[in-house]
Amino acid sequence: MSKPKGKIKLSDDEIRAVYAQGEDAVVSLVRQLLTRFDELESRLETLEGRSKKTSRNSHKPPSGDGLGKRTKSLRPQSDKPSGGQPGHAGSTLEWSETVDWIEFHDVNICTGCGKVLKDAPVEQWLARQVFDIPAIEVIVTEHRVAVKCCGTCGHQTQGKFPVDARNVVQYGPRLKAMMVYLMDGQLLPSGRTCEILSDLLGVRVSEGTLYTSRTHCYEQLASMEQGIQSMLVNSPRSILMKRGCGSMVSFGGSMWPVRMG
Repeated sequence: MSKPKGKIKLSDDEIRAVYAQGEDAVVSLVRQLLTRFDELESRLETLEGRSKKTSRNSHKPPSGDGLGKRTKSLRPQSDKPSGGQPGHAGSTLEWSETVDWIEFHDVNICTGCGKVLKDAPVEQWLARQVFDIPAIEVIVTEHRVAVKCCGTCGHQTQGKFPVDARNVVQYGPRLKAMMVYLMDGQLLPSGRTCEILSDLLGVRVSEGTLYTSRTHCYEQLASMEQGIQSMLVNSPRSILMKRGCGSMVSFGGSMWPVRMG
């Protein structure tokens, strides 16, 4: 590291003298100060990097760590081996007997002598499988209903739009379900939900649309929720327990939180 330069000291009279010399003199002084600032900032970053280095994260010897006390984990050492434990149900990607698409990759040139193999018979096919998802994109469906005029009475009759096409433009049920799932299923804030929909699908959704979709979903599932609650409470196999402000239902040997009302 180069030797640091001395401090820049300017009195009020000296600053006024520079100002009196005109615009070029002021610009020159500011450039000198900015250069000095860059040098000091670089020196500060270097010193901070040195102070954070220890024998554990660099080639620095342990003797250079100083007398600071090292913190030790209060967690007791386990006698179990690392990794999955016996009896744990793991999840391994396995070969699938049913596939959605097969891509054939032919070979046309012999890598031994360079002969053309275009008409040579295939002795065997070697296979590998790739598990992936299709490209995620929004599909716009335009619904059109016919309008016909009766030749007898002259009355016009139009077809019926689907339930999901109530307005001129709207989001579909699958996209709305994803909005609700991200907010209520994954507990994401509305702002992050908007970012995910924009990044993955290219859909710019307002936070108001998210809450409107959530309210609509709640209204559609209200009767189903009440039915499930009624079955749990009245089932002879369930035991309802009050815990604070919530309720727990014992069913099938497990405890399940239930919001009543």
